[in-house]
Amino acid sequence: MIVCPQCKQVKGVNLSSKTTKCTGCGKTLTLEKLKIYYETESQEKLRQAIGLLNAELDGKSVMFKKLLHDKHESKRKTI
Repeated sequence: MIVCPQCKQVKGVNLSSKTTKCTGCGKTLTLEKLKIYYETESQEKLRQAIGLLNAELDGKSVMFKKLLHDKHESKRKTI
């Protein structure tokens, strides 16, 4: 997971690629020059991490963490 240095768009990327195009501003990004914020093989964990980092950047991480916690609690109750 990376963040575009130009527009701050958070994006999941394939780390075996050399470049990726930002979906926010269209800039071509060279992965070796960027900070990798999170790595996982799980699409679900990647989606959660992207949501959390977006919330952090927007100053809403507390609300997002509560939402994730509530979502996991409701899954446990139905099993």
